[in-house]
Amino acid sequence: MISKHGRLTELKKNPQGWDSYDSALEREYMVELERDPAVKTWTKKHGIKIPYNFLGFTRHYLPDFLIEYQDGSKELHETKGLPLLLWASTRLKGESAEEYCKKQGWKYKRITKGSLAFYGKVD
Repeated sequence: MISKHGRLTELKKNPQGWDSYDSALEREYMVELERDPAVKTWTKKHGIKIPYNFLGFTRHYLPDFLIEYQDGSKELHETKGLPLLLWASTRLKGESAEEYCKKQGWKYKRITKGSLAFYGKVD
């Protein structure tokens, strides 16, 4: 995964109107969320910290995105590329997030590749 940091502005579905990204995949996904008519709002600044245990220590996982859809449903989404998908901590974070979301009545999704990865570059 390409490490790319920056900030997108003039966002219509993000409450702040801007947000920062930590990878090319994350940036691409932010653009996709803006274009998706089913998405009502999305944010990275949601304040959700999900505890998980790793090597006997309690740590906290901060998912990338909280998305609210037009139908009122909510989901947490995490963007991950290789090699991070293979890490034990990624698996444990995902399991903890799935449990957290189930209690909230939400869904959890891991986004591993954006649709533009094969079709072109995000401007």
